[in-house]
This record gives sequence, C-alpha cells and structure tokens, in this order.
Amino acid sequence: MLFHQEIKTMNLLVRQPGRIFKNVRSMAALGANVRSRRQLRRNMIQANLKRTHHGWLKVANRLLGTKPVTVQLMFGEAMPFCYRPGSTDLLALEQVFLDRQYDVESIPSEKIEYIVDLGSNIGVTALLWAQRYPAARMVLVEPDPDNFMLLQQNTTAFRDRCLLINAAVADRSGQTSFFRSQREYGHSIIKTDDCVSEIRVQSMTISAVLRMAGFPRVDLLKMDIEGGEQNVMPTVADWGAAVRYFIAELHTPYDLDAFADDCGKISLKVESFDGDMAFASCAMPVTTHN
Repeated sequence: MLFHQEIKTMNLLVRQPGRIFKNVRSMAALGANVRSRRQLRRNMIQANLKRTHHGWLKVANRLLGTKPVTVQLMFGEAMPFCYRPGSTDLLALEQVFLDRQYDVESIPSEKIEYIVDLGSNIGVTALLWAQRYPAARMVLVEPDPDNFMLLQQNTTAFRDRCLLINAAVADRSGQTSFFRSQREYGHSIIKTDDCVSEIRVQSMTISAVLRMAGFPRVDLLKMDIEGGEQNVMPTVADWGAAVRYFIAELHTPYDLDAFADDCGKISLKVESFDGDMAFASCAMPVTTHN
C-alpha cells in the first residue's frame, strides 16, 4: 500500500510523469510469472528514475531496495535473470529486448555458429544470442568485476557453450585503468565526465581474445565497449580471424567514417547505421582458418 501511495505522490510532483513510467508495462510483460512481472514493473520505475537523474530515485530505492534480485524471463522457455534494482541493468534489457537494438534482418540465424561479444555487461545480449542462435558457441568478455558476477549467473542456463573472460579489450594485454560510471552499463577504459571511481583490471587485445576462443572464424562480432573502440579498432589488421558480421555501438569521437575505414581493412563493408549502432558484413567469402 505504501508503494502505491508513494507512486501517486511522485506522479503529482514530477513534471513529466510519462518518462517515469516509460516501458513499465512492456518490461513487466517479459516476466514469465506473476511474481517476476510485479518485480520488473516496480524496478523499471527505479530504472527510469535513474535514467532521468531524478531525486525521487533515493525514495524509490529505500522503498523497493537495491539488492540483486532474480526473476524469470519468458523467451520461449523461462530463463533466470539477475539484476540490480535502482541501476541501469533494466535499461540494458530494454535496449536489447524492447528497443531491439541488435535486430539485423540480414543476419541468417542458421549460419551463426561462433559469436564473440565484447562488452557483455551482465549478459543481456548473451540471453539474446542464446535464444536466437541456439547452436552457437559464445565468448563473452566483460571487465567490471560486479557486472561479471551477474554475467556468470545470467549464463548458467547455457554455460556449456560459453567462454567467459573477465577482462577489458584494449590495444595491449596486461593491466589497465578502468573507469566506473554512474551508469552501470557505461564503465570504460576511457575516462568520461560521469566517472565515479577508478580500478585496475586485466586487459587483452582482441587478437588475444580470438586466440583464446579458438574459433575457426567469427560469425558474429558484437562490440559495445563505451568508447574503447577508438583504441582497439585501429588494431583490426592484427586480429587474425575472419569476421562475417559485425555490430558495434559507436561513441564520440570514434565515428562512422573511422569505423568504415577500419572495417575495410578486413573486407567488411558498413551496411547500416542507426543512432549509435553500426552494422558491417563481409564483402568477400569468409575463409575458415584451422
């Protein structure tokens, strides 16, 4: 009862209440059962408050809590999903499953066997790959230790076809500074204005990641490393593995022209660009390397 009274008060006081309730029903609909739908509905309000930097977030967090919770998501079959209320975790789920940022019609699902996901966060895109490409093997790379713990939990249902790597992709292997953002999906090796802390993490070149994967080729490469692409994309000629399809989220100052130039070095051609999302595919037949 207290929760509903607080929400009613919030609705009267905020200037744009529609932003607070954005996608609340749609997010709840992803739940596989009543409890999960109720939990997602409440926590999406917290996520929207986080998105809008609204002062009511502290009130909502006190009422609803911020400890990690696990719900069941319905993707053909129920799959467990663990996230942190009051964080940007549900905004990542929104981007992938509601906004459908990674829906590319020209990728034939039956031909995707090897996936490399750079910047896996808590495993939202891994859930997408698992249901969309049920026979694919995946390498999931995430540097942040807290995100990585949730990534481990959120891939238990298909762990037999995953290799998880707790490292940042960079232009050299070793150790690197890693800057944590106010947005849990915004951590990066590049320092930004919303940086709240700095830690040291293991770093690996993309070529080192691909060697560890041991794949004969990369059917789908996904990159969302929050600006780190400006450091790693110039190393594209050294990757040493053929890439068929490449989806990347680009961040200023690395732009579409730079992305297209770097992709061209490995026979990839940019096919589309929507918002910050760029998609490239191989302009030549892919040769498998053993």
